[in-house]
Amino acid sequence: MADFRKIRVMISSRCASTVRQGDGRISMTEVRKRLQRELSVETLCGEPLFEVWISDNAPDQAQGDLETAWEKSLEEVRKADIVLALYTGEAGWAPAGGIGVCHAEFQQAWNDGPARLKVVRIIDVQGVPKDKAELARDASFQTWFGELNPTSSATADADEIVARSREALREAVAGLVKLGGREVRKGRFAYGTPLDWSRLDFAHRKQAMQEALGRGLAEFGAVEFGGGWLWARAGTALLTICHGLPGAFGVAAAREMVGQPFLQDHLILGKVVRRRERPAGPLHLVACLKNVTETQAMRQLGFPDATIVAAPFGIYVSDPVQKIQMIFLANCRDPTTTRNALTRLVEWLEATGESENLARRAVGRRKIVRAILDLKGD
Repeated sequence: MADFRKIRVMISSRCASTVRQGDGRISMTEVRKRLQRELSVETLCGEPLFEVWISDNAPDQAQGDLETAWEKSLEEVRKADIVLALYTGEAGWAPAGGIGVCHAEFQQAWNDGPARLKVVRIIDVQGVPKDKAELARDASFQTWFGELNPTSSATADADEIVARSREALREAVAGLVKLGGREVRKGRFAYGTPLDWSRLDFAHRKQAMQEALGRGLAEFGAVEFGGGWLWARAGTALLTICHGLPGAFGVAAAREMVGQPFLQDHLILGKVVRRRERPAGPLHLVACLKNVTETQAMRQLGFPDATIVAAPFGIYVSDPVQKIQMIFLANCRDPTTTRNALTRLVEWLEATGESENLARRAVGRRKIVRAILDLKGD
């Protein structure tokens, strides 16, 4: 019989603080233990589903034990399939200054991949008296959390904390299953549709990549418009132009089929609708057959002074002055891998709050392109 591997869940929170429970209050330690008990008996097809880890380390341990506990906590974050953060705004203890352990756990989970981090915000928390160093750590954690602004539900009651935590875990498990399903369907590149794409010449492969990217955008609510797609992000309609880079980035003939499309933005936007009705952008979305590096993306942009971010989907490039935006989706070998890269892009935009920045820059790009059109008498 195959070995059934449980889903590893790490619960991160302040232990000593108290929350409401009926007419009284209980500690977060009790809430964590209750969650651990309830999740440990959850089953799937007759087998336990979760392996739940909580820390029982107290902040009044000896310094050596604190350092060991710190490393153990971060190790559990790295090993976990899902990190459930019960956020109270308290950073927790620190072994030798610096940020608190709850802050460090959250930061580690976020940096490793926010898709596996689920957050429940807890209000009306009462904690033990704190010294200046602890208050400073809390303030640092709260500022950092506020800047990230991760998606989270808010509650104050112990029963509700458990209920919202279970909802968050159901969402996380569903997300892991969908992601795993996409990865499995990708298969190997020597079979099926990837092989079909490999048989195509550059021109037909580029067309197939652009069509697959357009179908993927349609799944996220985009509609065809003006030779591209109107894609709503942060309440703004972005004119998104799809491109296909049909060979490795190092192949000049393939790279030149994309070129620097932003140089034609005034022509693209000038073709759609007149004046004030023009959508934001354009945003250029490039499906790359193989991998793409930050250096390659920078060279495609044509100058180094830009924001360049390497992410799970590929490379995001934006020029803070001209508001040019290009997104390179890596390893688009067939329709499935193309949709997978696009899905990772959307997850990244939502998890980081970058959708708002993407939309704001697109609005800025529209203003610049309008000015160019005005000079040309459009």
